[in-house]
Amino acid sequence: MKVIYQVGRLDNPAQATKEFYIKNFHGEKVDESGKAELSSIVLRDFLRKRNYEAKTVIVYPVSIVFNSKLPEYIQPEELKNELVDIFKDPSNYLKNPHEFIERIELERNRDEKLIVHSLGEYLGISLDASYDDIVLEILFDMIERYLKGELEELYLDISSGHNIYISAILEAARHFAVFSHLVNWIDDTKSPKIYITFSDPIIGSSAKSFEIHIQQQRFTAFFSSPIKSKEAADYNFSFLREIYPDPNNNSKGSEAVKLKQQAREKRKKLKEKIEMFCLLFSAIKNNVPLYLYSQHYHSADEIKEEIFKLIDHAKARLCSDYQKSPNLNKRAYIDAVLSLGFYIGIVNVLEKYNVTMFCHDTGIDIETVKNSFSEIYLIFRLHTNIVMLGNEVSNTQEKLKQIGDISTWTGLYRIIDPDKSAGEIDPRNFFAHSGFERNATEVRTDDDRVLVRYSLNVNFNDINCWLKRRLE
Repeated sequence: MKVIYQVGRLDNPAQATKEFYIKNFHGEKVDESGKAELSSIVLRDFLRKRNYEAKTVIVYPVSIVFNSKLPEYIQPEELKNELVDIFKDPSNYLKNPHEFIERIELERNRDEKLIVHSLGEYLGISLDASYDDIVLEILFDMIERYLKGELEELYLDISSGHNIYISAILEAARHFAVFSHLVNWIDDTKSPKIYITFSDPIIGSSAKSFEIHIQQQRFTAFFSSPIKSKEAADYNFSFLREIYPDPNNNSKGSEAVKLKQQAREKRKKLKEKIEMFCLLFSAIKNNVPLYLYSQHYHSADEIKEEIFKLIDHAKARLCSDYQKSPNLNKRAYIDAVLSLGFYIGIVNVLEKYNVTMFCHDTGIDIETVKNSFSEIYLIFRLHTNIVMLGNEVSNTQEKLKQIGDISTWTGLYRIIDPDKSAGEIDPRNFFAHSGFERNATEVRTDDDRVLVRYSLNVNFNDINCWLKRRLE
């Protein structure tokens, strides 16, 4: 589905309806024109004529109806009278603007609408919203559509609307682009292409028709964690309280306890996934592949469901009052959503190469680890890790060749230095040797295969702490 976002106007259709035309579509010369109140409608109709699935999402700031000229041309009379009443007392409208805007017979050729908060004063009515909340409202809409399979290409028509809302759409699209790239490490072509579209200037122009221009935007994502070591290791993901805060309403007694427990449970489930993302990311970044075969990570569907829950909770807070917005912590939401999207991308890669928990008694072939992660590191563009892992595996295999067959599990420390006894796992050596630290790793041979595993006395809580410290 090709989805086109544009800020609505609800102008007088007698003046607002214009003729738009397209003569260049992605380098192809075309000849398409049409009349509409919004240029996005003409673009949508053009795409549909080419047998593409396409829809418009018209973004309406809640202040859109606070226009003194609007009663002059909206129909029927009953709606005019209702609008005049809203001018006098907007409280009910601001609790649920969707129903009233839906009944306005303007820009009816749209497919869907998205109502966002406004900031400023209109007809003496003060609206106190945060720009960041407007960005999040649009971003959440994009992410939901994408995860539901309803967005394959994104068009941002910036021909209309106040700079605040155009800026919010563009910023939301930038965050969305990063999110979709983080999800699609295996096949980046699955990330939706994003285009900015705009018409020739209309205000002050004597032209009778206006060209629609289409420009592709390009974004990229890097293998870098949205969450840094201080947040993970020192603050224990405390930013999640910004997403699921403890209730501060007037509830008392058992009701207050219940609401607080619900908030804690939501934070706990979100934290489980955010923390596992951080551990997997750090293990890949810091080149400790055997650790990844020891983790029970979430499925992509479980992570998607967590994103939907996060968005639903945020939307409930945002939609509770359009007079003012809740002033959400945009950084907290962006970090959480990008981390969860990144988690999906990592899980998809690990599953493709069958990086899952193995039978501890059997172990795993060290050559399989090397070959799988050489390709995984190539996907994540971690080329240095390929060399370091290859060297470490080769060194281990060479030492075992000198000794011969080892039929039972044996600590790697005995292979490296038979005269020394087992010691404590050294964090520095753990990372210097791609996770195959001598006191943590056990080996055995099976014909010409070298099998490895972590010893039973390895404290994964310690390793988890080291990995969090090395987030970057």
